[in-house]
Parts: sequence; structure tokens; C-alpha cells
Amino acid sequence: MVLPWPLIVIVLLVGMAVGSFVNVVIFRLPRRESVVTPGSHCLSCGAALTVVDLVPIFSYLFLRGRCRHCGRRFSPRYMVVELIVGLLAVACVTVIGPDVYAASAFVMVCILIVVLFIDLDWMIIPDELVVALAGFGLVINGLGIWRGEIGELIPFTDRTYLTTYTVSLPKSIVGMLVGAAVFLLIGWASEKLLRRPSMGGGDVKLAGAMGALLGPGCQFLAFFLSAVISGAVIGLIVLALRGRSGGSYIPFGPMLAVSGIALLLFPGELTAFIMHIYA
Repeated sequence: MVLPWPLIVIVLLVGMAVGSFVNVVIFRLPRRESVVTPGSHCLSCGAALTVVDLVPIFSYLFLRGRCRHCGRRFSPRYMVVELIVGLLAVACVTVIGPDVYAASAFVMVCILIVVLFIDLDWMIIPDELVVALAGFGLVINGLGIWRGEIGELIPFTDRTYLTTYTVSLPKSIVGMLVGAAVFLLIGWASEKLLRRPSMGGGDVKLAGAMGALLGPGCQFLAFFLSAVISGAVIGLIVLALRGRSGGSYIPFGPMLAVSGIALLLFPGELTAFIMHIYA
């Protein structure tokens, strides 16, 4: 969708402001700290940060990545996350359109960004994020059922003697169960073959949540396969950089998060592309 430039600029600025809050969640959630209080402050001198210090991207550039009070250097990742979230906000509005679903998709994308960086830093995926994603899937599916949309219910038929029983379950619940079961099976098989754990419980839960969002069909398969492709590429790069020294475990959550963001933005196009590659 072609949008006027003023609207794109407004969406970008709002997205970058949300990205600033995303940084707070990434830092505080794994430490089990409140994401609301206390307000933003310098971790070195404890000085409270004001509007001058908190303007997304521009404050970092203007202050040259340092605290205005004590001169402590901040990581450039804060600015990068703000920019990424801002661009993803523009992508949601441009690809989906300026509507309620674009706003909900943007919230889900932000949750996946938090998953990505927390798993990179801590190698954990907090349950709160998984529950939020699964909740979105259940609510969206429930709205579709309420509107009578085709495909929001999946029928299961069983025949006993001369009687036929049909049970229809919400697509989100079936997708959640299938997604978690598939990753549990993969983790079990990998552990048997490699003789060491190869998939964490957080990955299984995240797969279940994405199953609630995407359903148990081709979109979830495309989500899994695209994560495998990106994981293989990143794994080869990391192995090449580490050389013979080897290295620690590479978390799979960031690949799942990137794949999930791509599927939320381009469900039909990416699914058709992935299915074409593997077909």
C-alpha cells in the first residue's frame, strides 16, 4: 500500500518511541524488574534521564552515545533496536494497511523482537512473552469464529459402528498443540542422535505460540523451514568465525523470532516461496 510521506514519518517516529520501550523490556524482563518503575536512569551514576536523553536515535547521536551526566558510554544496540522497531512499524502499516490488525501485528512483532534479544543475551525465552503471543492467536482466531469465517475451525471426524462423530476445534488450539508437539519430537530425536540437549523448553513454547498464530498448516511449516534455513546459514557463519576453537550453544529462538516476524508480515508470499523451494 502506498502511503503519504507525512503518515510514514509519523509511523516511523511512533515506532522508534515504542522501540525505546522495547529496549527497557529487553533489559529488565530477564532480571525480573518492573518495566514501568523506576524511570529510565543511567546505570553508572544513577541520574534520571530526561526528554533530552530519551529522544529515540537522535539523543544517542547528539550525545555521542554517552551519559550526559557522567560520560558513561551506552551500547549502540539501543539505537539499533529503536531503528529496527520503527522500520517494522512502517512495514506493518505499509504491507497490511492502516487498520487494527496492523496495530496488533506490530505488537506481536515487538514481542518477537524482545524474544530475539533476550534469547541472544540470556538464552531464555520468558513465559510472559510466549503467553502474550499465544493470547493474540487465540483472540484473533476467536474473532474469526465469531464472524463465521471459513477455516477458523478444524473438523475432526471419527466413525464408530454406524455413527459418525465430528468435533470442530479452533485452529489456534490445534496449531498450538501441533507446533509444540513437532518441536518436542525434534528436540527428543536430536538429543538421541547428538547425545546432548539441542532444543530448549522456551523454543518448544514459542513454537506452540506461533502455532496458535499461524495454525497447523502450511504457514506454520513455512515458519519452521525458514527458521531452519536462517539457522543453518547463521550456524555456518558462526562456525567459520570460531574456527577450530568451537564454541558455545547457538540459541534457536532468534531464528524463530525472525521467521515469525517475516510470516506475520508476508504470510502468503513467504509460504508460497518456501513451499516452492522445498517442493
